[in-house]
Amino acid sequence: MAQNTIDWLLDNDPSIIFQTKRDLLGLEKNEWIKDQKQISKRGWGKSLLDLQDSSGRWADGLYSPKFTSTHYTLLLLKRMEMLPNDQTSQGCDQLIKIGAIGDTSSDEPRHDACITGMGLGILAQFKSHTELFDGILDFLERRVIEDGAWNCRSPRIKTRHSSMHTTISVLEGLTTLVNNYPEYTNRVKKLIQPANEFLLIHELFKSHRTGEVIHPQFIDISFPPRWKYSILSALDYFRSINHPFDERMSDAIEIVKQRQKNGFWPKGKQMSGKKFFDLDPPRKPSKFNTLRALRVLKMYDNL
Repeated sequence: MAQNTIDWLLDNDPSIIFQTKRDLLGLEKNEWIKDQKQISKRGWGKSLLDLQDSSGRWADGLYSPKFTSTHYTLLLLKRMEMLPNDQTSQGCDQLIKIGAIGDTSSDEPRHDACITGMGLGILAQFKSHTELFDGILDFLERRVIEDGAWNCRSPRIKTRHSSMHTTISVLEGLTTLVNNYPEYTNRVKKLIQPANEFLLIHELFKSHRTGEVIHPQFIDISFPPRWKYSILSALDYFRSINHPFDERMSDAIEIVKQRQKNGFWPKGKQMSGKKFFDLDPPRKPSKFNTLRALRVLKMYDNL
């Protein structure tokens, strides 16, 4: 790793600083926890908290407007790994109060595995409504389809093929749950193993029938990813669970390496929709994508 890139990451938002120290430099918790605590006090995290309504919501919405609503703001704060606080708790209360995550005791087709998976990650990160975790896991277990993963269209539309978008959202939520509540490890392991294989069978971005790229957006590495799947999100997920290298990751890793320019990675194509502010200046590299790419390559490419 180039020293100028590391220096740039360390002269940054506290969410980037602490993850750089932890994931790239391998420092002990006592050397980065103070930076993590700063996320709610300055930088992007504080700016987002300052935009919360008196009701506990953002943009007076739950799942919409995209992407300034309560759900998507909390999802971004989760990606920053902000520690729980009164404001995140209030936001989680709103999601539960209005049923934004869905009644997981019901199998009504309108209940969505993608939103529920993201919601699980939000609740687990911010240690909120832990009494719902078992029911959410019950729901996700019922929603696994025959290829071992998830599709948000099921059961509204009968399908035998899982969605990469839905699957990564659920896997990230399950990983956050285990990281914060290790007592769920055995139960979650049974869910993620077949879903991991689903992603690997597709080499993270290819049709398992033709070998062609499933969709061009899968090989774009945009941040924030919102609900969309990409190879960088998948590789970063596998890294986060310490999954050993699998040859079927190789082509995706090569694409990530090719996206690098002078030691930095771009922000990628941004999803259209509302946002409170940009995380990076126009035509500048992405701090989060650079961090994510470097820690993936550190694990899988001996960077």
